Order: sequence, then C-alpha cells, then structure tokens
Amino acid sequence: MRLCTAVSGAVGPIFETRLRMNWAKAINVALVVFVLEAPCLAQETPMPPPVPVLDDQGLLRKYVWSTLGPAGALHATFASGFEQWRGAPPEWGTGATAYTKRWASQFAEAAIGSTTKYAVARLLHQDPSFTRCRCTGVAPRLRHAITSPFAARARDGRRVFSPATVAGLAAENVIPAATWYPAPHGTRDGIAHAVSGILSKMAVNAFREFVTLPKRVRKP
Repeated sequence: MRLCTAVSGAVGPIFETRLRMNWAKAINVALVVFVLEAPCLAQETPMPPPVPVLDDQGLLRKYVWSTLGPAGALHATFASGFEQWRGAPPEWGTGATAYTKRWASQFAEAAIGSTTKYAVARLLHQDPSFTRCRCTGVAPRLRHAITSPFAARARDGRRVFSPATVAGLAAENVIPAATWYPAPHGTRDGIAHAVSGILSKMAVNAFREFVTLPKRVRKP
C-alpha cells in the first residue's frame, strides 16, 4: 500500500508537467501511469461475483446502454484521438473541427457495429457483452480485457469465440466507407482504420476491467 500511495502522489506533478506537451506525448505518460497504478487497482478491487448470461431482453438493454452510454462515447474518444494523430482521412484536416468530425464518425461507426453485433449474437444465442474477469493478478485480467472483443458467453456460461463481434467490426468499417467517409485511400488505410477500432475497444475494456465507475453512472 505504501507503493500505491507513493505512485498516486507522483501522478499529479507528472501530469501538470506533461499537459504542456503535445497530446501524443501526454498519451504516453498516461500509459506509464496506468501501468504503475494497475497493481494498486488489482490489490484494492475485489473479485466480482459471476454475472448471469443475458437473455434476449437483457441483450436489448445492454445494446442500448453500450451504444448510447459512456462506453460508446469512450470508444469514440479513443478511436477518434488515434485517427486525429494519424491524420486520417486527410480530407478532414486538423484542429478542433476535424476532431469533431472524426469523433462523430467513430460514434456512428460504433453504433452500426453494435447493432450488427447484438443482432447476430441474438441469432446465435450468445452474450457478447463485456464482463470483468473473475481471476486475480494484473496479467490475467489484462489478457481477459484485450481478448474480450472477440469473445462471448454461451447460454451455459462458457466463454466462446464470437462471430457476432467479427460481423460488427466488418459492418462498422464497410458501411461508413460506402456512405459518409471520403474516397477510399487503399487497402492499407482501411486495415489501419479497422485496427484502430479494435485497439480502442481493447482500451475501453481494459479501463472497465481495472476502474470501478461510481454507481450513479453504471448500468443498474
């Protein structure tokens, strides 16, 4: 606990200094702080009880929450930040207006992907929603978080591969490219865009795995 207190006490001065840097360097600092704080979070966070597998009605509620709630906004923030750093698409330029376009695009893409994912999951009788790991230790919990975008739970509680997530990822990249996204820039740009979406989902899951949100903003 002394280590946790020392690390937490050092966080404030680090961020006050790094706020003067460009946002890419600030992200690097945030990642370092997360790595330092993760053992403390793992020590203080109790193992959660088993979460029941959602039925069709539960899936509908979860779909609405994950699409329009904090998780959808957080995903859009991570993904649009990465796309802003890449300068993709270049037609949208740089600055606040460009970031707003990228954020709105990422939020809409996530909504399309979630709609497809939960529709396919309902047909397969799977629950693709994220649940915190019942394991202990930073490494097992982090591994659970970063593999969760490709996993679902069957009705008997088994963790299985999720075709619904793959379908959702395909939809959220193909449909925007065919509608509001600027002219295609080649296969490489499309792959990079898909990878940024996957990485942002992993980041959101890692955040949800290690950080306990206040009850007033969590799903009842």
